[in-house]
This record gives sequence, C-alpha cells and structure tokens, in this order.
Amino acid sequence: MYYKLSNSASLNVIEFSMDAKFRFPDVYKTSPIIDGLNEELLPVITNEKPETLEFAIWGMLPDNFRDEWSVFQKIRNTLNIDVRAINAHSDYKVALQERRCVVVVSGFFASYNYQGQVYPIYVYPEGDKVFSLAAIYNITFDGFITFSILLENSNYLMSKLHNISDSMPIVLDESHKDIWLGENYNTIIMGYNNSFEKLNFTSHTIAKEFYKNNILYDSILEPATYKDLIINS
Repeated sequence: MYYKLSNSASLNVIEFSMDAKFRFPDVYKTSPIIDGLNEELLPVITNEKPETLEFAIWGMLPDNFRDEWSVFQKIRNTLNIDVRAINAHSDYKVALQERRCVVVVSGFFASYNYQGQVYPIYVYPEGDKVFSLAAIYNITFDGFITFSILLENSNYLMSKLHNISDSMPIVLDESHKDIWLGENYNTIIMGYNNSFEKLNFTSHTIAKEFYKNNILYDSILEPATYKDLIINS
C-alpha cells in the first residue's frame, strides 16, 4: 500500500504545470509528507472540471455514506485501489467509467526490505517537477470529493525500489493527464503510458523517522545514507 505522498510545490507552480486554477487558493499549503491515514486534503482535477483544481479527501467513500471517514477506512481502506482487481467491485468500476481525477503531487514513497529492515525511499522527478497520479472519486451526500489512487503493476525501476509489493501508483505527465481525464482513459489502464520515463524519475533513501507518525521536520526529505544497505538495480 502507498499511504504517504509529498507535495512541496508552490501554488503558482502547480497552477502553471497543470494549466488549471485553484477554486479555493487560500486552502492550499505545502507538505513534505502527506499521511493518508489522517484524512488529508489534496489538490485534484476531475474529468468534470478539467480546468479547476479542487480539494479532495484521500480515501474514497460511497456517495451515500453518512458516518465518519475514519469509520469507513477501518472497515475498507480505500487509499489505494489496484486496477487489476477493479472490475471485481461494481462501485469502483462505475467510478472508473464516470468519475476520474488526477492527484497533484511532487513525489511519493517506496519501501525497501533488506535483511529484515525496511528503508524509506523518496521517489520524484528530476528537477522537482510537479506531476499527477491517476485516481477515481465519489462526491459524498454533503458535497465533499473523496478519492482513491489507482495502482498498477510495478515497472522495472519501481520493482527494485519497492520490494514489499508488486504495485506502484499510475504516474501521469501532462499529456497523459489529459488522456486520463478524457474518453480514451482505457489506454492508460492498458499500459500505454510512458510518463514515468518521460518525467525522468529519480530516488534516494530518507530517514527512518518517516515511518513514525508524529515525527515531521523540514529536512525529512533530505538523503539519508545507510552504510550496510544494498539496493540492487
């Protein structure tokens, strides 16, 4: 599961990169680590309003759900949904067909298991570019957008960085973002997407405090060196 993201880009950079404007710009704030287990708001662009940046809650809820977000997440965690199993859930399948969105971020995190210890790895495009992740969404009875990030089979690089599962988020550059929000979204599902390569992703290990829920400091994304760690590439 991928339950943490990063967004350190400024509002102006996001608007320029996504060719869209925030509906509520005063709400936006940068965050080096966004923990999806804490009911976080992230900037998204929906297929209904491709020129508008909205704020949405990470962790999709059914549109008729009236209890607390945390209650539903304890029953059915929806931070991530694997596209390889999406057809097994009718509610997800309908959302894929009708309610797609992209989540705007500047990086995400992998976990590497080596000799019984897990090391956090920050994954991001060279040049600190803003990019987006494919997602689906619902709108709750009281008007909130909630979303789930879609996962696909790991590519070669991610399989070397994230060896605790065989999945990775669906990364989208600007042109593939438009495809995902349009009628030909199935081409992304089918794997016709070279955004990861075009965005020139790189990575580095970071401090293990990343795994501690209440520890966050300005340099948390800085490289950390572990002398005994070997990552096969």
